[in-house]
Amino acid sequence: MAWQLLLLEDEASVREAFALRLRDHGYVVQTAGSGEEALGLLRSFEPDVLIADLVMPNLSGLDVLARVKQMLPGLPVIVLTARGTVKDAVEAMRLGAFDFVAKSIDMEDLLHTLRRATELLTLQRQVQLHSGQDAARYALDRVIARSPVTKTFLAQLQELIKNDRVTLLLQGETGTGKQYMGRVIHYNSARAGKPCVEVDCPSIPRDLFESELFGHEKGAFTGATGRKCGLLELAEGGTVFFDEIGDLPLGLQAKLLRVLEERTIRRVGGAANIPIDVRVMAATNRNLKQAVAKGEFREDLYFRLNVVTLVVPPLRERREDIIPLAEQFLTRSALALTKPVRTLGASAQALLRAYHLPGNVRELSNLIERAVLFCGGTTLEAANFPGDVQQAVSTPEQPRAAASAPGAVSPDPAQVHLSFQLGAQTLADLEDRIIEEVLARSGGNKTLAAKHLGVTRWMLDRRRKPRT
Repeated sequence: MAWQLLLLEDEASVREAFALRLRDHGYVVQTAGSGEEALGLLRSFEPDVLIADLVMPNLSGLDVLARVKQMLPGLPVIVLTARGTVKDAVEAMRLGAFDFVAKSIDMEDLLHTLRRATELLTLQRQVQLHSGQDAARYALDRVIARSPVTKTFLAQLQELIKNDRVTLLLQGETGTGKQYMGRVIHYNSARAGKPCVEVDCPSIPRDLFESELFGHEKGAFTGATGRKCGLLELAEGGTVFFDEIGDLPLGLQAKLLRVLEERTIRRVGGAANIPIDVRVMAATNRNLKQAVAKGEFREDLYFRLNVVTLVVPPLRERREDIIPLAEQFLTRSALALTKPVRTLGASAQALLRAYHLPGNVRELSNLIERAVLFCGGTTLEAANFPGDVQQAVSTPEQPRAAASAPGAVSPDPAQVHLSFQLGAQTLADLEDRIIEEVLARSGGNKTLAAKHLGVTRWMLDRRRKPRT
């Protein structure tokens, strides 16, 4: 990523010499010859760092610093001077300067200070992005691999972990764990210390996609009150994971293709091309070859993404993994729901082994969570699972259960029956319950749930947000 600087220096020869040297070190530099010009530029352009000369006519460097801290309090300002005093340095630091640097021909002090400023900015952005991220969850030794199919898959995964630059396409049915496997690859690779940014292609409104992906400059459009770094820029040095890439509209596919080919981005409203160093992974449950044939997916983008394809196997092909996965989900759900459930009973194990699990790992996780919620003891049994699951499996351990309780699943998987108590519930309550029920029936797949409900994926996410 190329850092953008605004250099404020009133002497033209010094300004041009410094700008040339900074550009030689990979910085993108805008210049201003006066404090007034610099403040004017900052109304439409927000640099990463401002370098301001201390002694200038009219507005001094300290005057500019004071005003900048009101306009852009988070902008690092380096004050530059050839004849400053201790008093000037103290005043600059009091006003919020990042540092006070003496001018020199070799610029070593300035370059060193700039490196410190950009390192701080990188850390701040990564902390914002990684709040609460637990990389230990994606350690290789936590991946359940009891079946021969999964062991083979894991061997392929480890080869891809070694090469952290190749573009990867993860394919597989809904709920197989493509996103989880993408995180496993990232957090076990050389890029593990850098951001892993996930782009949920269907959920970002089309008119905001460019701004979210590439960022925007101040004033680029109504409401753009400051610079915003896009997801690709925030992922610098790390990984960008495009989930449900097959649902990306054709117009946006062309913009993404350009990024993959040139490895540069341009913020909305910006003029500079910004180099990026990211690993690109994409996931889809669609057959992209068929989508290309139908004209629904660009062939050139498909070839760019399909450098290496990794197919995540469905649970029916790795049934030896079902019980270990269920036990892992049980422990996690019991802790989250503060329930005393500790073990998976024999009847529950028999049910899960016999059930076809069309929603794969995601459905298994949701089923365990729901069963733990309704379990009154310490052992999870078949009777704690929804009626349609019990009906789908005819074994002695799990008799068919009636779905008469409020909110219970109907024996017919195509129907949703919910009770409504007059005077005690609202229309909003009922809507929330319908959404969650359909989402559960869809194995946690939001795209499928939105299709069943007749709304867009974006609208589904909006309706699931807590009401204030």
